[in-house]
Amino acid sequence: MSDSRKTALVLSGGGMFGAWQAGAWRALAAGFQPDLVVGASVGSLNGYAIAGGASPEDLAEFWRHPETGELRRLPETIRGLMNRYRAPENYAAVLTDAVRMKPKIFSGGEVTWRHLAASCAVPLVLPPYRIGGRWYCDGGLLNPLPVWAAIELGATQIVALNALPQIPVRWLKPLAAGFRRVAGYDLPRPEGIEVRTIETAEPLGSLRDSLCWKRENIERWMEQGFAAAKDISLGKCFRR
Repeated sequence: MSDSRKTALVLSGGGMFGAWQAGAWRALAAGFQPDLVVGASVGSLNGYAIAGGASPEDLAEFWRHPETGELRRLPETIRGLMNRYRAPENYAAVLTDAVRMKPKIFSGGEVTWRHLAASCAVPLVLPPYRIGGRWYCDGGLLNPLPVWAAIELGATQIVALNALPQIPVRWLKPLAAGFRRVAGYDLPRPEGIEVRTIETAEPLGSLRDSLCWKRENIERWMEQGFAAAKDISLGKCFRR
């Protein structure tokens, strides 16, 4: 691979469906060590752990703990994660400016527990956070899979793990589609950018499932994530 190429791992939002990403990463980790890790919403937590050196087994154990799914304990969960792992400069989280409805990238050492909590702050479920004089909320609100952010940060070869390719509630789908037509955010993809998206074939569960931790769901989703990514290698993802 040319030295001018920069690889990235991008992780989507999805609430408890983030366990699926842990399973997918277990399948990818041995053959893919990205130069950059970018996450939005729950993907910001998985991404932080991965960039900080968590093994696939460590990430799976993180998801197996019931406390991970207790939304009211989210700040404590995040602080525990950050005490255990120190994400290097090659990590970035996407947040949404709740007033201007614009995405914002924060990276490396500027990322605090408040940034990760804000990136996970789904409107009407968790409160926004005030950071640097602005209010921020769910980083996946305008685009659940922030491939655009990896491109903006210089990535040319991207593996994207999308745990939420579809809204898991039928009546919400047209509302979400309309909102993203008006306020959604993406960037044109320049020539030479290669993206391999790994996603679920169908919704992993209901809206309630995405918000409520259940061990049997977590284990099943991790296995599904592993199955979705097990035959993917860097050589298959990108041209040499």
